[in-house]
Amino acid sequence: MTDKAWQPKRVGSEGSNTSFKEALVDISVQDGECKSALTKCLKDIEGIRFRQSQSAEMANLVIMDLAENPEETFAVIRDMGKLGNAPEIFLTAPMPDSAVLLEAMRSGAKEFLAQPIQELEVQRAMGRYWERATTQKDKSQGEKKTGSLMALFGGKGGVGTTSIAVNLASALMQLPGNPSVILVDVNQHGGDLPLYLDLQPNHSFRDIAADISRLDPAFLIRVLTKCESGLQVLPSGYDDLSTGRLSPDCVEATLKLLQASFDYVVIDCGHVLDLTTKKALELATWIMVTSSLMVPVVHRTKRILELLRGSGFPASKIRLVINRYVSAEQDVLKETEDILKQKTFWCIPNDYPSSSQSVNSGKSIIEGAPRSSIAKSFKDLAATYDEHPTTTSKKSGVSSWLNPFKGRRAQSSPSGA
Repeated sequence: MTDKAWQPKRVGSEGSNTSFKEALVDISVQDGECKSALTKCLKDIEGIRFRQSQSAEMANLVIMDLAENPEETFAVIRDMGKLGNAPEIFLTAPMPDSAVLLEAMRSGAKEFLAQPIQELEVQRAMGRYWERATTQKDKSQGEKKTGSLMALFGGKGGVGTTSIAVNLASALMQLPGNPSVILVDVNQHGGDLPLYLDLQPNHSFRDIAADISRLDPAFLIRVLTKCESGLQVLPSGYDDLSTGRLSPDCVEATLKLLQASFDYVVIDCGHVLDLTTKKALELATWIMVTSSLMVPVVHRTKRILELLRGSGFPASKIRLVINRYVSAEQDVLKETEDILKQKTFWCIPNDYPSSSQSVNSGKSIIEGAPRSSIAKSFKDLAATYDEHPTTTSKKSGVSSWLNPFKGRRAQSSPSGA
């Protein structure tokens, strides 16, 4: 770049890259004066759009300010770099020392804009951004791939919906390609998902609901809690004893942003069908209704399935998952399918010792008992959602569990996952 101020080329003009479209910019800066200065410098540049509050679109470029504790900002930048469709990061702050600047670049920040903001420096930084963008078209242009939303809804309380959500999310993380996975709790009547992973989160959905206008990729990363395994978690923050409730609008805006950021979004919807849960189910790619073969559970699951069908949910995205299954109950399973008018998509074997130990230790079964039959079941279930499957054939949920139990005495404990 020369000292002459960079002038953006009109998209489609001679000498420009005609396949490049535009850049969606998110100015995630708290200082009002700085934010106004950045907006003024960027608004006249051809191809720039500003991300609106609560938009589900993932920004191409995020401009952040440096926190009082720089390491907090660096951690956010590193986590954002691991997202699907990860945006470029510009940092802005009063000129820090060289060590802080070096660490910022190591964390993944591409540019630094010193305050007070200078229009010429912004133009130069954007010039370098456009040059990088045109060489990374798959990352910065066109229709971006969105992740899969997998909503788990309990046919009745106590069937193990949260446990299934935790272990499915853990299994998805082990798929080829190291997909990004987040576990989200929209259950406002239990909200105990963190207990299954021994987490003590400082933030939750409550932080988003308190001021939804702040929702952007940088803020979202700050309210997530990361497990040692790398799994990101967004707890509900609500239960039957707490005040306030999540709004459907808040859930919709959050889930759409997560879908644009992660390969898989696993949602624990609990077992109470309220407006918020209904919104999550509407947005879901797949609805996994969890149940067991006990009569009271089957009775309520039947009502849930009828309600979903009557509400216009496509039958193709509703999948029945039977928990705590033993092979001796094959006839009961067939009878249950007839009652529910729904074929079983997957059966999770009954393994009370492994399930109980994993919950009490605050680890997923995938981590705590990786060689157990139930861990294999979750891994095989996750493989059915692999968008890049290997050539190895995968068995269906029911059939894959008939052989392992054949000739064996199944566990008869009252509960499993």
